[in-house]
Amino acid sequence: MARKQQFLSAEWTDRFRESYAKLQANEQKSVDHVCLAIIKGAVTPGMRRQPIGPEKYYNGARINGGDRIVHRITGGTVFFMDIVAHDQINEYGRR
Repeated sequence: MARKQQFLSAEWTDRFRESYAKLQANEQKSVDHVCLAIIKGAVTPGMRRQPIGPEKYYNGARINGGDRIVHRITGGTVFFMDIVAHDQINEYGRR
């Protein structure tokens, strides 16, 4: 018998929604794929999910070569905060 998979609840901030709306359709598809993997607790090739230093309050997950999904998992819920370019990820290094 297959194990029942646990999914995280998900919340999206307005900032995340705004960033998502600015993406092209193929980029949105990549974001959808990575967000679903995070919700399912799965790993996708190249996702490289890791804490954002120095405080490590938020995590970043790679969407493609340059963009990252900023998120935080707390108490069974993943909060999707923003989609940023790799060189902007340090803005989320502190709370």
